[in-house]
Amino acid sequence: MNTEIKKFLNQSFNDFDHAIAETKTFVAKNYPALYRSGNDIIQQMDNLDEESLKFIIGNYAAFSQDAIHMLVDAMMRCHDWPLLFEELQENINEEKGSETKGIPHLEIMREGYRKDLGLEVDFQYFKVSLITKRFLHSMRLIFNNDDNAFVAGGLMAFEGTAIEEFYIIDLIIKKFLERINNTGPVLELPQSLTKYYIDGHKIFEIGHEAHLISSIKPYIDKDNTTRMVRGYLATALTMNTWWEELFHEAKFESVYQLLQGFNQQKTAVFQDIFKK
Repeated sequence: MNTEIKKFLNQSFNDFDHAIAETKTFVAKNYPALYRSGNDIIQQMDNLDEESLKFIIGNYAAFSQDAIHMLVDAMMRCHDWPLLFEELQENINEEKGSETKGIPHLEIMREGYRKDLGLEVDFQYFKVSLITKRFLHSMRLIFNNDDNAFVAGGLMAFEGTAIEEFYIIDLIIKKFLERINNTGPVLELPQSLTKYYIDGHKIFEIGHEAHLISSIKPYIDKDNTTRMVRGYLATALTMNTWWEELFHEAKFESVYQLLQGFNQQKTAVFQDIFKK
């Protein structure tokens, strides 16, 4: 993979449009976890139990809760690119509730997961995986880079893969509902806050990517095109790695819960002895 990335970055990009088209093609070929067709969680969902799916949903929620801070980081760094600054500011305002009657998207998500799935994903109640913590830290570093072109590339990867992300989490939640309700295949989420949150983002993100590209293009020239591509690939690689690692950790989540249960039983035995 390192050789392929080096070879890709050493090519000459004719212009902005050519660079983006080539980068998207490279990402689609080399980072399969970003897409439903290659994401191991989606492909192996029938082998994941309730605890594993709960673990995945909770950790994806942690990503969702941190995403707005990534956008703020990028907006502050790119303040001297006014078109991009304004676009990010508008996206952040949407996340804060400008299109949802003043209710932030995160509050819709939290309340939806709480009511519809019986899951509490608020940071103060849900223990986030170390894998996810490392992932979020890496993402924040990308969007805190002092090179606007690099950050811009990261933003385009971030928005360019977002629609697939919401289709992925949609499928995961449907499988989770099958598990907890012991039903057949759930083909459509019931009308709920969760459905509103997920379906809304499938629509929102189409415009986000297009407007983001338009707000970045005027600032990209032959001197910073490769740096923009590096930011795009850094984000895609970081996200792809997280999805892959999250799948492997989730597979054993029910085993961890079982082992923790044994530890709790052992502790209870010792407590009984001390009481006597």
